Amino acid sequence: MKSLNKQISLEFSGGNFEFAYQYLADDVCFNIVGNEIITGKDAVIEFCTKTAKYFSEVTTKFNLDNVIADTDCVAINGTAEFYAEGRVNYISSCDMYKFNDGRLKEITSYCISTKKE
Repeated sequence: MKSLNKQISLEFSGGNFEFAYQYLADDVCFNIVGNEIITGKDAVIEFCTKTAKYFSEVTTKFNLDNVIADTDCVAINGTAEFYAEGRVNYISSCDMYKFNDGRLKEITSYCISTKKE
């Protein structure tokens, strides 16, 4: 189960949200710290669908730097670059995933805008 949880988390952090949909718990909670808390499978899928649409409209580059996986928890930190209309946005992030009985129950995402070093 550990490797599947890790794969689900890597796909989600890399913007491939659809991969994770079948593993979401009905009462999943997605906390985007400082921004919003999304509760419930349908609401998380709706949010991710909108986010994926944005990703398809801009050029994105994800770098997943560190992955720490335990049996029911996965942590991933990395960076992302979004290129659109002559602008580049840089984001540093850390995503925490908690699983229970093979279902993704909690996602906590810390994202901050940064400047390219």
